[in-house]
Amino acid sequence: MKSRLNNNRRVREVVHDQGNATFDATYYGTIILGTEHLFIYQYNISNEKVEAVRVHVTSNNATSDYPVLFVVRQQRGVISWQVPLVLENLFDYDTVNRTLCPTENYKTSRKHVDSTQSVYVQISTSSPKRTAFTLAARLLTDFEITLNERRDLFVSPSESVYFQFTFPNGIAIEGVIIKVTSNDTLCMDLSIQNINCPVFDMDRNVEFTGTYQTTTKSSAITVQRNEFRSRSFYVVLVVRAMDYACTDFATIAPMNMHGAHRIKQISVVIEPTITYNQYMIAIIVTVSVFLCFYIIAAVVAAFQYLLMYRSEGRLPVPDSSVTPDTQQPIVSREAEASNYGTTSQTEGNLQHTAGCLGRSDAADSDSSIDEGEIDMLDDASTDKNIIRTKTFLYVADLSRKHNKVLTKKYSLYQWHLVTIAVIYSLPVIQLVITYQQVLNVTGKQDICYYNFLCARPLGVLSAFNNVFSNVGYVMLGLLFLGLVYGRDKAHQKAVHRCNSFALSCGIPNHYGLFYAMGTALICEGLLSACYHVCPSYSNFQFGKHNLPTFNKGRQDEL
Repeated sequence: MKSRLNNNRRVREVVHDQGNATFDATYYGTIILGTEHLFIYQYNISNEKVEAVRVHVTSNNATSDYPVLFVVRQQRGVISWQVPLVLENLFDYDTVNRTLCPTENYKTSRKHVDSTQSVYVQISTSSPKRTAFTLAARLLTDFEITLNERRDLFVSPSESVYFQFTFPNGIAIEGVIIKVTSNDTLCMDLSIQNINCPVFDMDRNVEFTGTYQTTTKSSAITVQRNEFRSRSFYVVLVVRAMDYACTDFATIAPMNMHGAHRIKQISVVIEPTITYNQYMIAIIVTVSVFLCFYIIAAVVAAFQYLLMYRSEGRLPVPDSSVTPDTQQPIVSREAEASNYGTTSQTEGNLQHTAGCLGRSDAADSDSSIDEGEIDMLDDASTDKNIIRTKTFLYVADLSRKHNKVLTKKYSLYQWHLVTIAVIYSLPVIQLVITYQQVLNVTGKQDICYYNFLCARPLGVLSAFNNVFSNVGYVMLGLLFLGLVYGRDKAHQKAVHRCNSFALSCGIPNHYGLFYAMGTALICEGLLSACYHVCPSYSNFQFGKHNLPTFNKGRQDEL
């Protein structure tokens, strides 16, 4: 009974090694079951800047069965860890560095914060054998990183680092971009977290809050000032114990590639982004460049209209009441003997004009656009004798369908394309909206494969410039449709006037194909913009795989 009491007393025994520990000093000691070591650090809070405490501990002979436990207490929080630190259930790290969250950052308030802060470091273990440890603490007077300041540092899976950045007052900065570069390919997380405590700075919890992305050699995250009420945020850098998060496959590496040997050297710099006015200038300049094409097209169209108007004003209007004999010159009758059985070019044009005026009723009766309908062309045997009598034969003379019928059938191209575009667009829009919402809610930027160094967010879009870059497709596609519409209307008026040039020259006009080409160009721009909302493997098909379908009309035209 007495031995049990003695054991209980030994378990509750506390050894006060250092009542007032000193920063930047290294303390060596041993720990065994039943004893606890307590170190007390004190410092004064500065009103001009935010400072933090970084604790460095090691234990070379501690085991995962009997680890050394470290508990650090402050006025408003507590943090704990063990050595060896086990990550991924595979790797043990006997060196751990942790940065303590500043006391004044709890709930982002300095109210009721003691001017003199005390940090209590309590060390214990359950090991029956004495275990050696080292302890060192440092006061980070450079905890805050400033604009355009470059920081070079080393980070490992058990030695994560984070800084605090505050938007400067008196400077019109609407957003900043955090750039991280490295020469090695070790997988690392770059996380932007709101000012709060505790800070999620371990590979097992860095994804729980804020905005983050994995990186190997280069990374960047753009944030806006209005995203943070306190005008401040943390920049958290965490190296992964394995590269699976960056490469999607785990490499087999010797054990000495982990632990103390898995150290990543990185450089961090925070730079201002472009302002809202610069956004507007870039948008206006881009749209103005494409509007220049509209102006040029309008000037050329107006010039052509004036030429056509003047030329048509000097040409005589064809009269269907004039007979071939009165229209044909007298001198041409001398050549009738050599061209017996034929008609002149003028007579052929008049025949074509008469046919134009006489086939309108037939066109209305033959207006079916049923593609399964078979035209037996019974009138071909009758018309071939008439065609043989012509001195000048035109391609239009061989067309067996009237212009109205051909126009209705050629319009099927554009309507088929519109149907395909609707079928493609609906799931695309739903998918990219969902992806953008998931990215904004979870903060996981690995969902979308942006070029983060060039991405410029605006509103709810994470890469507005990538989406806006497709405006040329839409504007030029609309311009092309406008030009085709003008040509189509001009041709319809010429046919209505029975213009011999419009009726006799060239193949029948396929304006439906041209409308389909313009619509395809617009659809390419819209779907490519949807793809750039959140580029990924799953929606890559919507941005690129629709091109063969939309280009089918162009291939048919060629």
